[in-house]
Amino acid sequence: MNNSSVDILSSKSSSKILERAFDDMISIAEEELWVSVEFIHGFNSFWCATPEEELDGYEFIGIIDIGDDLPLIEKLGALAHEVGHCLHHKHKQFSPVNDVMFSESIAWFLGYNWFFDKGIIISMHEYQNQMAHALELYRVELG
Repeated sequence: MNNSSVDILSSKSSSKILERAFDDMISIAEEELWVSVEFIHGFNSFWCATPEEELDGYEFIGIIDIGDDLPLIEKLGALAHEVGHCLHHKHKQFSPVNDVMFSESIAWFLGYNWFFDKGIIISMHEYQNQMAHALELYRVELG
């Protein structure tokens, strides 16, 4: 898809545009990746893989929980990031890597790139700020 004519989503976009993009992102992720996107109270978001031994071919391969207290533009970024974790988990070269900072960093890249290729483009400046903040929290936590 040629993304040159696609609007870049940012905090300056209207709520209607952001909500439509978020709904589209959820639909695409659920249909193409077999994940279930749900909402949790708070600001945290995460992806939880379904254990391999529990998969029977008809179940979701994981659940993405999005914090319902996040600003709408950050929900888009969080969803892209959590989709990146799903893609990381499925990626032959990356899935064996267990380093937290690598996994978190690559998830930010993979998710952004996946949605970009589908014509859903989040402001790189805002996405990068959200990513830098999240990675800094991990850096501090890991010491």
